[in-house]
Amino acid sequence: MLKQYFKQAWQLIKQNKLFSSIYVAGTALGISMVMVLAILNHIKTANIYPEYNRNRMMYAQTISMIPMDTARFKYTNSGSLSFKAARLLFMPLKTPEKISVMRSGSNFVSLPNDDNLLNVKSRFVDTNYWDIFNFHFLSGKPFSDADFQSGLQVAVITVSLAKEIFSSTDVVGQYLEYGFKPYRIAGVVKDVSYLMNETYARIWIPYTCIKDYDKEWPERGGMIGSVHAVYLLVHSPSDFEAIRAEVNENVRRYNAQATDWKADLMGQPDIQSVKIHRLWANEGPDMRKIQIQNWLVIFLLLLVPALNLSGMNSTRMERRLGEMGVRKAFGASRSKLINQILTENLLLTGIGGLSGLILSYLILFFTRNWILDIGTQYSGSLPEGTTVDFSATMLFNGKIFLIVLLVCLVMNILSALIPVYRSLRKQITDSIYIKYN
Repeated sequence: MLKQYFKQAWQLIKQNKLFSSIYVAGTALGISMVMVLAILNHIKTANIYPEYNRNRMMYAQTISMIPMDTARFKYTNSGSLSFKAARLLFMPLKTPEKISVMRSGSNFVSLPNDDNLLNVKSRFVDTNYWDIFNFHFLSGKPFSDADFQSGLQVAVITVSLAKEIFSSTDVVGQYLEYGFKPYRIAGVVKDVSYLMNETYARIWIPYTCIKDYDKEWPERGGMIGSVHAVYLLVHSPSDFEAIRAEVNENVRRYNAQATDWKADLMGQPDIQSVKIHRLWANEGPDMRKIQIQNWLVIFLLLLVPALNLSGMNSTRMERRLGEMGVRKAFGASRSKLINQILTENLLLTGIGGLSGLILSYLILFFTRNWILDIGTQYSGSLPEGTTVDFSATMLFNGKIFLIVLLVCLVMNILSALIPVYRSLRKQITDSIYIKYN
């Protein structure tokens, strides 16, 4: 019976090609817009290589220093954390499983005594960084704790950089120059997508190689510096509040002995869903407002096409009242008529949903170089040698797609069932009269 319903529905779709095309296009547009937003959020928050532990991570990136003597210092100063701030406020924490400090930069890479220079994105990290983020090593391994403590000039590079520099991936133990200084290659890892904000680079180096990396500047208590981020890996998300309490206690102790400047982390450390909305160094995100705005946008993106399609559906069903009357006259039951309408809408919405999913991928593909910058503090050009690629785990979020499809299906079905219900309540003679008048 269900197979027969689908055959009938398909014949009706072919008979009403214009209506069916508009219906499918409207459903596809609504689903594609919401899917683009859902995929972008998925890329920023889901556990994706090599940031597989996002659901167990907390982040701190900035600090605001407030003057205690407002007559002497007129303004609050904000900026990136310094190594001193990381050492005083985060390193002593007992609850996290791992704590890592990272600094980012870029410089020229080449073979020794070679004029062919490549400007590459780099990250200066410690050994805990390799435990927090799960890189896939194709050869070699991370630099050791002894290398890190000694400040030896060692590096981990991506497989694409190894091929570009050496024309080979078997390069462990060989040397390249970074910033015109020689570095021994300790390991080669699978490339990281440019979309991974905390891990994308082409070379990773111990931050102990940086001269005066832990130098304390006298201004603002030495708490503002050049640390890009402090990463906290927790045993369980249930530890988040305990870690915040520990951090707040460390801030309180620092401020209790401060003489000129008090520290304010503005709610940090953040979980991943909050961190992606922290745009400014001196202001934390209003997550309640952001969530309301996001839901409002999704609601409008679904509601506008759904209302248009509902109007079309209602007009179409009004024209079919006569048909319903004839079928009732020949013995069709209410359940058969309702099942027929449900099948038609299911087929149309299914085609529209699949088209919307494909359209969302096309939108992301053709806008991949800039669409991730929407809502960010600033955008810049892609680093040299970088392309934006999406993996399968980034693109497909089945749960969100099914929810969006279900919402469209329900709204479209309701728009068809209301006229059907009205027609079923009419006398057969009235419905047939509508058909012929």
